Amino acid sequence: MVPSDHSPSAPTWSDPNTCPFCDGDLADPGAGFIDHLQTSEACETSFELWRDRVSSDIGGEWAG
Repeated sequence: MVPSDHSPSAPTWSDPNTCPFCDGDLADPGAGFIDHLQTSEACETSFELWRDRVSSDIGGEWAG
């Protein structure tokens, strides 16, 4: 996996076959991302931080 300059506040969601936090290749765009989070503590932490920030911005409008 190649280190990235991405941060939890600015992930790059442009390629569904690549992790937006580390630019690592994903096995597939859907379940592959979830599998990747289970094996990459850094990406899982970044995703959780990103999700917390997004959900606080959106408030009760997003159940994700």
